[in-house]
Amino acid sequence: MMHNEPCCEEPQAHLMGSRYIWFLALLLLPCVNTTCFGQTVTIRIVNVANETPVRNKKIDIFGITGTGAAEQDERRKLITKSARPDLRFVTDANGEAKFELPKPAPTYFYVLADLSGPRWDCFCLVRVSTEEMTQKGFMTRSAYSARTTPSVQPKPGEILFEVRPTPWWMQILYPLLKD
Repeated sequence: MMHNEPCCEEPQAHLMGSRYIWFLALLLLPCVNTTCFGQTVTIRIVNVANETPVRNKKIDIFGITGTGAAEQDERRKLITKSARPDLRFVTDANGEAKFELPKPAPTYFYVLADLSGPRWDCFCLVRVSTEEMTQKGFMTRSAYSARTTPSVQPKPGEILFEVRPTPWWMQILYPLLKD
């Protein structure tokens, strides 16, 4: 009988140790940064004048491939339009476009919403902090919508463009002001 008792206690001790390891792993899992898991990013464009989605607008994403250029150099390239987008989308009927962040996710990336022309007149180029966007969402507002309090708030993992149409007189004068 004495020979069998130590043999039976050893597997139980091993089993208890592995339970503690699994418990500790599950306890620490929420502390892991979510960008490690291929975060889905939603870009949404909303007309704040009537809170409707803005459809069929081009969205370009730059800097998710990790070129590592300085912020001023990247911005200059984007403004002069000498850079090619890493991703290109068109907003759907809900005013949204979605994509997956690569692994590892960049610290920052750029989003360009093409809202030019007489209706919107917005060169909406924003530098987005991946950490801020995944934790609480990111919002940018056009010059015409910045005069009001935000009616819509971004969700975690979302980039929200709040835009307002240009005034009617600006839309009429637009052909004269263009170039």
